Amino acid sequence: MMRASFFLLHTLLITALTANSQFGHLEGTITDQERKPIVGATIKLPDLQRGAVTRSDGTFSIRNIPAGRHRIEVSAIGYDRYLSTITITAGKTEQFRIILRQASIESQAVEVTATRRLQEQTDTRTSVLTVDPREAKYKAGGIEDVFRTLQNLPGVTAPSDFSSQLVIRGSGPDQNLILLDNIELFNPYRLYGFISLFNPETVSSISLLTGGFPAQYGDRLSAVLDVRNRDGLTDKGYITGKLNVNITNANVITEGALPFWNGSWLLSSRRTYYDLIAGPILRATGAVDGDVALPNFRDLQLKLTLAPATGHRISATVLTSRDNTEFTSGVSRKTADSVSIVDRSYNDAYGLTWQWTPSRSFVSNVGLSYYANYGANSFGGVGGSAQLNSSADGGPLSNEDFKRLQDSLRQAGVDVPTLFSVRGESGFRFQKTSLKLDNSYQLDSLHTLDFGLQQDWLYTAVTAYFDFDPRLKALRASNPSAPPLPESVEQGINYFRSGLYAQDRWRVLEQLTVTIGARFDYYALLQKGYLAPRLSASYALSPTTTLRAAWGIYYQSPGYEKLFDQQVFLDLTSDNVRSLRAERAVHNIIGIEHQLSRQWLFRVEGYYKGFSDLILPKVVQGTIWKVEKIPGLPDSLYRTRDGWTQPVATIGDSLTTIPVNSATGESYGIELFLQKFPEASNSGLYGWVAYSFAFANRFRDGLAIPFNFDRRHTLSIVGGYRISENLDLSFTFTYGSGFPWTYPVGIKPRIVQVRNPETGQVEAKIDTDWRGVVFDVDRGSLANINRGRLPDYHRLDVRLTTYTNWFGWRWSWYLDVINVYNRQNVIGVFYRVNRETLELLERRSTMLPILPTVGFSVTF
Repeated sequence: MMRASFFLLHTLLITALTANSQFGHLEGTITDQERKPIVGATIKLPDLQRGAVTRSDGTFSIRNIPAGRHRIEVSAIGYDRYLSTITITAGKTEQFRIILRQASIESQAVEVTATRRLQEQTDTRTSVLTVDPREAKYKAGGIEDVFRTLQNLPGVTAPSDFSSQLVIRGSGPDQNLILLDNIELFNPYRLYGFISLFNPETVSSISLLTGGFPAQYGDRLSAVLDVRNRDGLTDKGYITGKLNVNITNANVITEGALPFWNGSWLLSSRRTYYDLIAGPILRATGAVDGDVALPNFRDLQLKLTLAPATGHRISATVLTSRDNTEFTSGVSRKTADSVSIVDRSYNDAYGLTWQWTPSRSFVSNVGLSYYANYGANSFGGVGGSAQLNSSADGGPLSNEDFKRLQDSLRQAGVDVPTLFSVRGESGFRFQKTSLKLDNSYQLDSLHTLDFGLQQDWLYTAVTAYFDFDPRLKALRASNPSAPPLPESVEQGINYFRSGLYAQDRWRVLEQLTVTIGARFDYYALLQKGYLAPRLSASYALSPTTTLRAAWGIYYQSPGYEKLFDQQVFLDLTSDNVRSLRAERAVHNIIGIEHQLSRQWLFRVEGYYKGFSDLILPKVVQGTIWKVEKIPGLPDSLYRTRDGWTQPVATIGDSLTTIPVNSATGESYGIELFLQKFPEASNSGLYGWVAYSFAFANRFRDGLAIPFNFDRRHTLSIVGGYRISENLDLSFTFTYGSGFPWTYPVGIKPRIVQVRNPETGQVEAKIDTDWRGVVFDVDRGSLANINRGRLPDYHRLDVRLTTYTNWFGWRWSWYLDVINVYNRQNVIGVFYRVNRETLELLERRSTMLPILPTVGFSVTF
């Protein structure tokens, strides 16, 4: 594939040499009235639907502009818009320098549309998706969450309605690098992954790189999500604010100017409060006992920005949050099953960045950060009453029915059944201190050099104790996809990571730009270093059409902090870790982007990712127990212990917690993206259509196993329409073919290992109750994993937003309906055995039903 990538670049070079262009270029600087650079200002050529965004030093460049006169628009938040015309001469570069004046601007929510900044043709990065933060707030069905907006972009999907995790191009969520103000976050979720920690009211930019990302990013195989919080608004003085309230949470944002050093501040706080409403109701009904805190979170974010001197900018970021759950089933509960959970987790991040711009051609960013994700939980309970239910519905037994069953069996002199029991405690702490240096130097008109380094000091620790009922252990053993879980663990490791990178964006020819880079990482945990070369190119076929390609090698080190997303436990303290190699991926990407008109943009992109040295639990030959039917007996006897042989120990595969490089993989596909930009008047239809056709497989032990999130077809239609000046309609439709699923191959007697009270030895025996042999669902061996498919998924969400002005404040009110037609999307299929017929009875677990929510926002 590397040879193919170099052949592509060679072809682009030859094409560029033979091209005859009549284009010129535009370069310039945008500053404020104090001659300070304005970062993020937008420069547009509306007649060509071209544009650029200023860099950290206020500079910009737009290449390959057709010769002639063109309108130009310059805008930035907090400044008056600039309108003019420019004349472009073929073969020349025009210089453009503008000073913007500050103005008092009222940001109106009605301006929220499905917009995407056009990527400059000299930008060689492939697979770049940029989202306006306001889309996350007003997107139908998005629950005002950044991650749920990203899930409708090409190449991205969600594990389920209940998760905000990102599955990108056949890779797991653990393979995504997630940054907030250049601080790596290990656990960017709230409410057990239901929403993300990013507050759409405070975010200034959201960039998702779904593949082929450049050398400044490391230690991840799949994608990069780079989120930046905005500075506080200063146009309304020292303080202004906004309040958002809906049926689940409240969000307060305050911000303003600092009275010194030309600075600003931004403070936000969120809290869910449905636990305060639902908790008393549950206690009153007897469903829970004592104090209860249903899953809830609270967070606080602060950003300070200072400009103490020309060429210097200092920013500080603070994030602190807590998730909490306390739940104990009441003694007067209706069901026989019960559960007790106490769970608390915390996320704290502190970052300090100094940006130094000594000249127009050089920008340096120095960042120091500390991040900690830690928590503890305890749990316990009894369950499995559905196993005792002989009714057709197969649900859990009520407390009354279970006690009645126990009494009747006790009177008959039969062993009284008990429910499964489980209890345990666990804790974790993941912390990282990081020092980063990123530099950008424009060597000349043809070369821009980016280089830097990163040093991370990490401490990760996990503790756990589990006590499972023997029957529950047998149930787990019957499922080959169940991850290994130790009964007790107490591990902590200190280590460091070091990284260096450099790349040159080289303007080879008028239409051709090439970025050549490399990254070197040293992982102290593995005591190994890795060199990762990367190459990308862009070729301007025309002023409205750009061809891009990328190739690169990527590495990812093991770590407890990554196991959160992977949902598996591996022992990283043993000597086996020293023999591990970092996981490896090779990206090959090619795509073309074409601006159909001023309002329409189309992109198609194909990719192939090859994985090697993937780390999985080691499979060893262990002891498994088998029984056989005694031949020649009536069928009725097979429901009793007399119809089966004694359990016999045999050699079979057994999963451990030992990590090994035991798998490879591949993912490939094609993605289509069509976007309609809003009209200048913010009227009409806007939005996008994204379609992906993809394959994702893993290979281990001679088996080809479909990846858990191997979704063949994904279609998203996201849009909105301005019905009137004060009323917006937005909608989101999502379709996805079914995820892989492991279906059962039959049933088998449950074999439990119990201690003989007389001999003290652990013995294996067939589990029985008053009805005879207890049967478990047999899901086969490793070869049966993910051989089936769940039903297709589809959902329609609709949102109505209206705007008013009361008391001189700007208000917006909304009604958001998730899953409008109440589609029963299946998240999993579960089975129990009919004890009379020995048939499998199926029960499907579904995702979110129709769910209307209401809320409002007010700016004061």
